[in-house]
Amino acid sequence: MNLSRDLYDHLVTDSSSTLRWFCDGCEKSVMSTDAVPSSTQNGKLDTLITLIEKLMEKYETIDRKLENKCDVSDVATLEVRIKNLEDRFLKSDQEKENRISVLESAIKTSALSDPVVKESGVSDEELIKQAVHEEINRKAAVDKDTERRKCNIIIYRVPEKRTDDVAQRKLDDETFVKDLLDGVFNKKIEEGDIVKMFRLGRWSEDKNRPLLVSFKDEELKDSIMSNLFKLKLPVARFKGISIAHDLHPSERNEIKCMIEAAKQQHIQDGVDSAENYRFLVVGRGPRRKVLKLRKSVSSA
Repeated sequence: MNLSRDLYDHLVTDSSSTLRWFCDGCEKSVMSTDAVPSSTQNGKLDTLITLIEKLMEKYETIDRKLENKCDVSDVATLEVRIKNLEDRFLKSDQEKENRISVLESAIKTSALSDPVVKESGVSDEELIKQAVHEEINRKAAVDKDTERRKCNIIIYRVPEKRTDDVAQRKLDDETFVKDLLDGVFNKKIEEGDIVKMFRLGRWSEDKNRPLLVSFKDEELKDSIMSNLFKLKLPVARFKGISIAHDLHPSERNEIKCMIEAAKQQHIQDGVDSAENYRFLVVGRGPRRKVLKLRKSVSSA
């Protein structure tokens, strides 16, 4: 460019100079009218920043909404519980329909074979209503009896004093029960906590009858039943004692059938002998289920 050496050095080293110089090729590019102004670039940057801010706002909104949503595992658990409830209701409805069908068949058969019914002219519909009414009354009586027993427990193998003095036997039982609840379950029995207590069955000198204990409220009874594992503590006086719910005969029969069905299923599965297991029914009402526990091998 025919510049002197001094002028070239001045242009390169003087940082305060606003003079810019380019070669022919660069000058065309810089001075071209097609070059993008800095204001346009700044506008694009502002637009990009605005879009990013909007995306962040949407993300925060979604995040807040997700905080109120339940976990996928919780949803799966709820779905399983709902399905179980639906199956239970369907099973209950089916059982009721089957029972009504059996009642209808029995009534029709009885009506056809009973000349008194034929002569009375009672319609099948009236007979069915009567049978359903009787079934409802029977179910209500069972429910009432179950409600009456809900605060009761039955204690087995409590030593029974061998005397004809009923009052002395009762006092002895009360002392034993209070000591049992205090020593094993850490429950101090106050006056009025036990409503009634009596032996089941006729008195005999050669056996210890089960002892029924009825508490003032269900909370005390449930506290004892939820800590039955404490009966395994090494207290010689209470060794061999067991405690159970006071159940209606229909409930006892249901439990017996459940255990028998579990044993049959165990045999069908082809595993080792059912004699090596204990089958226990836990839970109450429709939540009952059978647990299968392997018996511990006692040392010789």
